[in-house]
Amino acid sequence: MIIGIFDNEFVTCQLDDSLPVLMHRWKQAPPSEEFEFTLKRILDEYKIRVKTYPNLAWLVDAALLGELDEEVEKWLVEVWERMLFEDAGVRIHAVILGQSIYADYPMEKFKQDAEAKFEKFNVHLGVFSNQREAYEWIHQQQLLKQNL
Repeated sequence: MIIGIFDNEFVTCQLDDSLPVLMHRWKQAPPSEEFEFTLKRILDEYKIRVKTYPNLAWLVDAALLGELDEEVEKWLVEVWERMLFEDAGVRIHAVILGQSIYADYPMEKFKQDAEAKFEKFNVHLGVFSNQREAYEWIHQQQLLKQNL
């Protein structure tokens, strides 16, 4: 079942408890401060819900996110990665990308950087072109995690 968590002009955040996955879909690029605030808000929701759903995955649909400025890209690498993977313990992270190579580059860079830095935490990251592919991959990762 899809459970709405919050919705504003920039993003929709939902929990799909059937998988389970905390998913957020960007509607447009927010200002830098709003981007960081929103991600922290979603992270707080993750921390609450992972207590009920230990295999909870993180899914971001960035197809409409647009380009991020350099400061935000720097923040993603220097601050956000640690908050997400070390502090909150996210282990399954999937991203749906759009058509713009310029907008997608920061997300692809984030994935590559995070895979290298957080390998010791057994973090699994995937990049997809649609939600169906992302859900299939998340389900496989959750099954693997359960069998460990």
